[in-house]
Amino acid sequence: MPDAERQRRLAALAELTDALSVARCSAQLAGMETDDFIVRELLLTVIQQLDRSAELIRRFPLLSH
Repeated sequence: MPDAERQRRLAALAELTDALSVARCSAQLAGMETDDFIVRELLLTVIQQLDRSAELIRRFPLLSH
């Protein structure tokens, strides 16, 4: 039987990854709707940080007890 704690960690990581993906899509769509250079640059920075966070989560080790 799978370790319950590991399953909870996997579920939490999946939720974090999904939330980051939704935030990235939202920022990308917002950037498409503005012509303001500063806003677009800020959103680009947000997208880069979201991508960085998502990559860290993908590499996060699932430590056992």
